[in-house]
Amino acid sequence: MSQPFQTPSVVSAESRFPAPAPELATAGTRFLANLLDGIVGGVPALIPIVGWIWAILYSFTKDALPFLGGQSIGKKVMGIRVVNMETGKPIKGDYGAAITRQLSLFIPFFGFVDACMVFSSEGRRFGDKWAKTVVVKSSPALDQEAKG
Repeated sequence: MSQPFQTPSVVSAESRFPAPAPELATAGTRFLANLLDGIVGGVPALIPIVGWIWAILYSFTKDALPFLGGQSIGKKVMGIRVVNMETGKPIKGDYGAAITRQLSLFIPFFGFVDACMVFSSEGRRFGDKWAKTVVVKSSPALDQEAKG
């Protein structure tokens, strides 16, 4: 009798993507991208109502925005992007995955623990696991995939 597929405890980009496998984004790069995104979403929030709407929408959908090629502004500046673990393709236009990734960060106290998970050997937060995504360094092949 065959055994069901078991996900390895440590998932590497090399085990899921065709050659050449993208390199995982570092925790420092992800932090800086998140800091930049916080500024992009937070500064307009100083404007009542319209700014708040922008901040909420940007916070949840930033990684799937088609006009940015499926990257947030911070990720674009830092040269990283979110890709689907199963297909290896950018999550451009996949708002479900983008929102799922962000939900864990908005749970009080849990969000801090979740954010610290990027320092694990797997380099994935709970939000990444729930959405079946991984953050990798951008490459010309991924950039072309996002355009098409």
